Amino acid sequence: MTSILIEAESFSDLGGWVVDTQSIRTIGSAYLLAHGLGVPVGDARTTVTLPHGGLWRLWVRTRDWAPPHGPGAFTVSIDGIAQSRLFGLGGDGAWAWHDGGTVAIGAGPTTVALHDLTGFDGRCDCLLLSDGAEPPPASGQELEALRRHGQPAQAEDLGSFDLVVAGGGYAGICAAVTAARHGLRCALIHDRQVLGGMASSEVRVGPIGDLDLPPYPRNADVVRDLDAGISSSGGQRSADNDQQVLELVRREPNLTCLTQTHLHAVEQAGGRIIAVRVRHLRTGRESRLAGVLFADCTGDADLGVLAGAEWRSGRESRSETGEAMAPEHPDHQVLGNTNFWRAVRSSAPSSFPACPWALPIASDTDWEVAPPKWPVKLGELAFAGGWNWESGFSRDAAVEAEAIRDHNLRAIFGTWDWLKNRSPRRQELVEAKLSWVGHVLGKRESRRLIGDHLLTQMDLEDGRMYGDGCVTATWYFDLHFPHPDNTARFPGQEFRSMAYDDPDFERFRGATPGSYTRIKPYPIPYRCLYSRTIANLFMAGRNISVTHVALAPVRTQKTTGMMGTVVGRAALLCRRLGVDPRAIYSDHLDEFKRLLAKPDAPIAKHQDSRS
Repeated sequence: MTSILIEAESFSDLGGWVVDTQSIRTIGSAYLLAHGLGVPVGDARTTVTLPHGGLWRLWVRTRDWAPPHGPGAFTVSIDGIAQSRLFGLGGDGAWAWHDGGTVAIGAGPTTVALHDLTGFDGRCDCLLLSDGAEPPPASGQELEALRRHGQPAQAEDLGSFDLVVAGGGYAGICAAVTAARHGLRCALIHDRQVLGGMASSEVRVGPIGDLDLPPYPRNADVVRDLDAGISSSGGQRSADNDQQVLELVRREPNLTCLTQTHLHAVEQAGGRIIAVRVRHLRTGRESRLAGVLFADCTGDADLGVLAGAEWRSGRESRSETGEAMAPEHPDHQVLGNTNFWRAVRSSAPSSFPACPWALPIASDTDWEVAPPKWPVKLGELAFAGGWNWESGFSRDAAVEAEAIRDHNLRAIFGTWDWLKNRSPRRQELVEAKLSWVGHVLGKRESRRLIGDHLLTQMDLEDGRMYGDGCVTATWYFDLHFPHPDNTARFPGQEFRSMAYDDPDFERFRGATPGSYTRIKPYPIPYRCLYSRTIANLFMAGRNISVTHVALAPVRTQKTTGMMGTVVGRAALLCRRLGVDPRAIYSDHLDEFKRLLAKPDAPIAKHQDSRS
């Protein structure tokens, strides 16, 4: 039997489909997504060469993401002939192979195309053409072997680096660029096609956090470079901004940048990471990067978890941490996840399809909650869905990103269906149309790696100063939780949130511990930025060593970017002195402080003492 596997993300022409990388660890692959906001996207096409002509059976691995409705229906064309079977519907909603029947195909080059029918997020993982009747392997090692068939047996050796950074958001960029500017050979690994993380045009969270504050104003060096010339409105970043960030990184001669590259395995020895293995998302080609030091800036702690580092998730109890804002009992609740959305006013009437598969929005009270304290200014916008369109509070965003994102989409499309087609206000929106809905999940919290110090509410609120305080946090205790009004209408399926600065918070006081609490500028200890169980692992970003409560003021992007800069400079000192991250605190803290204060000054050894 001969089988030809075609990974959808490897198509030579993506058309209007986009590569979705959020669920690689769950389904084993990226996939193509037809994210057209209710308007069918252009065909994705590729060419394959079959070894012989004859009857070939077509299989498509897909899922109905809102069963049993199949909102993301699509067809497959072979050599320009549309096959009769509809894909993206049927089944129980899980990823599975669907039989497309037999197709008569001649030998030689064959064109395969995905034709979207709805614009409502149809998705295709891969296709298989087989000259036998046996179905493809459903999952597990057999499916992985099928995916890897034809790939080189040996990973490409990309060499050895002083610092390997996983994650291309603000934290990872700043870590890699800082270390590279100090002369270290660095690698930056990122699984999306654009850098910037939550600040990229795919998510569009406007970076916040104060810069240039004591004790180390120069921590903002690379953050300022990232923000230079950025034209953003309400956090909306453009593809031009993405390109600017990419060019900034690629200008560094000591930095190897690998985008669209998935970190899938680590090699270890003696409690240390010695190398990572990565795969390019479009080609499947595997590479190996050896390193002396590693930094997990993935947000989800992907590198640390793969390495077996100590980590935690969810809310600690008040009795464990002593935090007034912590719940009485520990649980798995985390800060939620957002997909921003926008609608603009056009010059002509614009229709929108009914969405019976979306959340059942039948009145404004089904979706409206108190407006946020800082509303988006509409201007030319007809509608703006901001930070408090949020869900997934009790789910694991590291492995359930697709499900959380899909729930947000069902809430967004259901609300817009109501507003456009059934609301008493629909005449006001006749010429309004959706202009943008994020398909990449904007995450706030998932897994946190544990360092030698676990930052707590009391550290931040009481201003407990430590000798290794190095990254100045300035945000407030911005804890989010499901909005009680939304819970009443959609229990367990909330999609709207509130925070302590919500104008309506006093009405619900007592439903959650805590209240609006600002902090004075606070220097986060360096000991929160390296793992206590993996000797050569740094971390920067929302996965550093903090409690759930303490994460709230330190998770903003400009602050996490400065964390990355501190990690980059710590890596320089580690390499110059031949030590691991912990020794910077225990044996070389004074020298580290001098480096952070004057990063351009020569490094010299001095007697060190902790203060």
